[in-house]
Amino acid sequence: MLSSITQRLKGRSMAQIVQLVGHNIAYHAREMTPQARRRNRQFRAFDAQWGTDTFGMRELHTLSVDPDLAVHARRYQASNGGNMPTWFADLNVDFARTAFIDFGCGKGRAVLEAARFPFARVIGVEFAPELVEIAERNRAIMMARGALAAPVEFVCMDAGRYEPPTDLDLVCFFYDPFGDAVMAPVADRLTALDQPVSIIYLEPNCIGQFRRSGRWTEGVSVDNLVLRNPAALAR
Repeated sequence: MLSSITQRLKGRSMAQIVQLVGHNIAYHAREMTPQARRRNRQFRAFDAQWGTDTFGMRELHTLSVDPDLAVHARRYQASNGGNMPTWFADLNVDFARTAFIDFGCGKGRAVLEAARFPFARVIGVEFAPELVEIAERNRAIMMARGALAAPVEFVCMDAGRYEPPTDLDLVCFFYDPFGDAVMAPVADRLTALDQPVSIIYLEPNCIGQFRRSGRWTEGVSVDNLVLRNPAALAR
């Protein structure tokens, strides 16, 4: 237990430790609610249906990741794609000309759920090689069962360095994957793009990185924050 705690705190400043403690308290408080328990039952049902491994949590200290990046990352926790039909309808997604990107995709749960829609491309970006390996196994399982309607790819790299495709509209998904230090370059890169970009942001703790540009229009879909750039609004 002590070595586990030491690993989690290694390399963090006092301010980062305080922020981590606060984040963990808030997380565990949410997980005790009836809503969270119902959500987790739904998450397990997905794996039971497809034979995948997307639910189980992974703490960062159990992964082979760059410690300088791990300081800014969150634990892996699966997201629920049950609201995707409403999100995509609210954003008026033209699937044939759009790529879906999950930043911090972990085991690939949101990627696999998005790939059940006919996107031109579905991409998961993840910096932990162990999680990418699991995500690729999950993809193979669902492909073998004919469950995917879009091509799926996983990219193992720092999200802050990832260059999104520029030849398609983008729908970008964030489930509080990392802190401001990583979100800043991601937000800057997305803000600079000329093509239509829409963002679905669950637990938007780093929303300030997008707001500072003044270019994003905010909205809500199923109680979740959505952002659209001028090109997406004009479509």
